[in-house]
Amino acid sequence: MASLISKEEYASRVANTQKAMEAAGLDILLTYGNEAEPQYVRYYSNYWPSFESAMVLIPRKGDAVLLIGPESETLARYWSEIPRIERIKILRESSEPEYPGEKLNTLYNLFCEYLDEDSSRRIGICGYPLMYAPVYEGIKQAAGAFGCEVVRAEDLVIAQKIIKTPTEIDIMKKAAVISEAAMVRAIETMHSGMTETQVVGIAEGVIRELGAEGEAYPMWVLSGENTTHAIGRPDPTRVIGKNDVVMLQFGARLSGYASSIGRPVIMGKVSADAEDLIKVGLEAHLATMEWLKPGVPACELDRKYREFLKAHGAEGCNLYGPCHGTGLMEGEHPWIEATSDYVLKPGYTYEIDTFIKRNGVGLRWEDQCAITETGVDVFTGKYLEMIYIDR
Repeated sequence: MASLISKEEYASRVANTQKAMEAAGLDILLTYGNEAEPQYVRYYSNYWPSFESAMVLIPRKGDAVLLIGPESETLARYWSEIPRIERIKILRESSEPEYPGEKLNTLYNLFCEYLDEDSSRRIGICGYPLMYAPVYEGIKQAAGAFGCEVVRAEDLVIAQKIIKTPTEIDIMKKAAVISEAAMVRAIETMHSGMTETQVVGIAEGVIRELGAEGEAYPMWVLSGENTTHAIGRPDPTRVIGKNDVVMLQFGARLSGYASSIGRPVIMGKVSADAEDLIKVGLEAHLATMEWLKPGVPACELDRKYREFLKAHGAEGCNLYGPCHGTGLMEGEHPWIEATSDYVLKPGYTYEIDTFIKRNGVGLRWEDQCAITETGVDVFTGKYLEMIYIDR
């Protein structure tokens, strides 16, 4: 499968990681991913597991190896930019079939290829928060046979992938265009009497029609009191009413990269308090766009955001800060929070994610962006205004 990322860029990612491994004293790095969160595997291989999970084994020297479950060989060979692929049992699906008679490799056999008397006896793992217990236990057991310490190494990979290349940003912008088209179609065609899932269906059709590989996450439309859900799922039995606030949240994935756009919509007439909160959210969202610049401390941006909400009568209505990182996952490092201890740099990509709620009404304004040398490039901008639908 052709990726919008070149083979050379995938190879350079492995080479850069090996340099960092040398400095960290790691003999082997295992990056883990599953169907829901494949980012640490896809970053190096373009492979996205289905049902089973996967890992990329990166030795300190030599070629990377894609590790997959027993059933995924032809799928992996179609998608993977890493030529060598090995099947191992611990990456099987959760129902744990035994696959009698299948010739599968093992972590022990693979470690034999890369560990010798001169090794540091340190194996790094990336993706620990995602990792199934049998996978972690299998790694520990194989490492123990060689007297190796297993250490978390997410920081090593995050430090490399946090600044996006021009190619990555271009892909994200193309995905954002698709997401925005889905938003426009939904706003222009939705009406009261539709269910939440029917409106999601409009967006799903558009992102497939325009060439996305799928959703960036399970998209949602939430209405009425359901808008208070910070993370939601649409209800196929929930009918959108004539006087509902509706949260629209759509995102397309293109060549692995996620995008997202969020808009609150007023159906007919809602309370003055609800309408005021939506206006405050929009103003805070637009203000955040103005504050995003290289060299700005992330914690300072968070402070401005909270002070803005307080000055406009919405203190305590937010759950988190104004932005979070985005890339191969819709939500990834770095977050902008009160405890953030870094400054914004060119190449950082964010979702400007303004989610606030009050008195049974919630809303989200969301747009994707990249920090540039002089400011910010916001990828989407349609319907950045109060949206009323009377049909």
